[in-house]
Amino acid sequence: MGLGKTDAYNVYVIIIVVNVLLFMSVNVNGESKRLLLNDPDVTATRLNYLESMMATLNATVKQLTTENQQQKQQIFQLETALQTQQNTGSTYIRWGRSTCPNNNKTEQVYSGFAGGGYYSESGSGAEYVCLPPNPDFSKRTGTNSGRMYGAEYDSNNLFASNSMDEDVPCALCRSVHSTSNIMIPGKNVCFSGWRMEYHGYLTSAAHDHAAQSSYICVDSAPEYIIGGVDDHQGKLLNNVVARCGSLKCPPYIDNYPLTCVVCSK
Repeated sequence: MGLGKTDAYNVYVIIIVVNVLLFMSVNVNGESKRLLLNDPDVTATRLNYLESMMATLNATVKQLTTENQQQKQQIFQLETALQTQQNTGSTYIRWGRSTCPNNNKTEQVYSGFAGGGYYSESGSGAEYVCLPPNPDFSKRTGTNSGRMYGAEYDSNNLFASNSMDEDVPCALCRSVHSTSNIMIPGKNVCFSGWRMEYHGYLTSAAHDHAAQSSYICVDSAPEYIIGGVDDHQGKLLNNVVARCGSLKCPPYIDNYPLTCVVCSK
């Protein structure tokens, strides 16, 4: 950080005083002689020297003031950029895991339970939801029109061994250095310029279930909720396979389970 105007002025005064004292005494033929203060030549020389020093100091003060302003502007820009970065971010749900990816670019909002409508009820909601572990209730009674169930794995060989009927965890994650995220079906790596959050298998309800369903990406190394092995049905998670016909084959292959990846940018 440069000198302030007060510091520069103090330096200026000190230099003037020192130089006046030096001019008061000069060496002539090796002897110290005191000069007459009313000598016109000496006075002119002093004035010229002082004017030169003043010009130099004024230029220095101006330069330091400019540098100080530039540094203040740079600090302001850096603070603004930092604040903007802290206020950005995109969110996604990591299905099948209770934690977010372990890196310094992702923070966990909460860990919860996957849920949704009952697989055989035609009026059920299509979306899977990630329910928090600490719900807030405002009323004690309801009409029982809409229903929320927990989610279970409905496959024993795709997600993990012995996964059938296990309850599904989830985690809501925030990617702190990104502004958007996408789930790409049929891929397990991100496109260039995107950062992978996690990859896994594309999942939905079974095609012959009455309830509608959306597609989600379940982590390739899923976890289970402790104590959730009982077969209560609810919102079910099944693997999704490619079916040739209206879907172009190749590149897709009939009855092959589809992968997926969640990417941020």
